[in-house]
Amino acid sequence: MQYTFFPAAIICLGLFLACNDAQEEPTGRQPVDLTSDLLGTWETIEYEVNYQTYLGGDTAYVEHIREADWGRKFGVRPPSTVFSADGKLRRTHRLRTGQVANVTNGIWKAQGDSLFVIEPNITYTYHHDLQGDRMLLRGIVDQDQDGVRDDTFRAVYRLVGRTR
Repeated sequence: MQYTFFPAAIICLGLFLACNDAQEEPTGRQPVDLTSDLLGTWETIEYEVNYQTYLGGDTAYVEHIREADWGRKFGVRPPSTVFSADGKLRRTHRLRTGQVANVTNGIWKAQGDSLFVIEPNITYTYHHDLQGDRMLLRGIVDQDQDGVRDDTFRAVYRLVGRTR
């Protein structure tokens, strides 16, 4: 009995040490430091929200705006968001003429693969994918503000001006 325990213990110890020394496989992409890479002005070029229970009702609704739709369908320019180094953000909606229609101020924080955006009366948590001058944000949010986080959000942003 003593001889079967000893080889089994050695095998288990060897497997344990081998697993601890294993390195992660490279993904081919460098980790993104969103805290510095996000600084600047970004335009929302595509926006999609799948509302599971639109405004608390039993109706589902999908809102999908492509880049050309902003002006053609809605008569506005794509919204622009300025992310500042002090953690503040300013989202501006403009009419096609350039006149400001609405401004939303908030704060942001990048942590790991998440971007937290806090605006008046609501907090959003997004997962980001930043590649060059394009950024994809995704998340399950309460976009219709009916009190339930059940809306699937996806937006594509384009960098239009860099600040440091």
